[in-house]
Amino acid sequence: MPDGLRAVGIDPVLSPRLVRGFDYYTHTTFEFVPTLVDNAQATILGGGRYDGLVEELGGRPTPGIGFGSGIERLLIACDAEGTFPPPDTRLDVFVVDVTGGAEARDLTRELRAAGLRCDRAYDGRAMRAQMKAADRSGAPYAVIVGEAEQAAGAAAVRPLADFGADQTLVPRDDLVPHLRTLLSKDAP
Repeated sequence: MPDGLRAVGIDPVLSPRLVRGFDYYTHTTFEFVPTLVDNAQATILGGGRYDGLVEELGGRPTPGIGFGSGIERLLIACDAEGTFPPPDTRLDVFVVDVTGGAEARDLTRELRAAGLRCDRAYDGRAMRAQMKAADRSGAPYAVIVGEAEQAAGAAAVRPLADFGADQTLVPRDDLVPHLRTLLSKDAP
């Protein structure tokens, strides 16, 4: 067996005392343990031969092999090895709503449907707290909806990185194209 594993690029470590915890295993048991996960519970897959199991349960003698794996452990190993790139958590826009939250909900849904990465504050926070959250979000722009903007069918777009820049009042129907234009200018 070790020669076959080595032939496909797997360097096995033989351990004659490996115990998988099940009495029905016969002859060979195995585990796959990632090298970059330093944890006592690091095994991502384990199993072995159980040639006598079916017979022990009343069936005909049937050779068998089986394994079990845990998705959580597999994902931990993938993270340790950098298998999947981390998700892009950058935001394009942070929605600030001081009209009660429904406007932010609807506007966030609309912007996301248009392909913009956006988030908003929750819990009915005050304007100042929402703007702090917008600054911490890393989004280059805040879209602000207050009572005046809502009455005008518009939203204010404020650059977050340039503290001296003025905000612009944009009609709601023009908001997505306006943001796309701003974001395309900011793109590297």
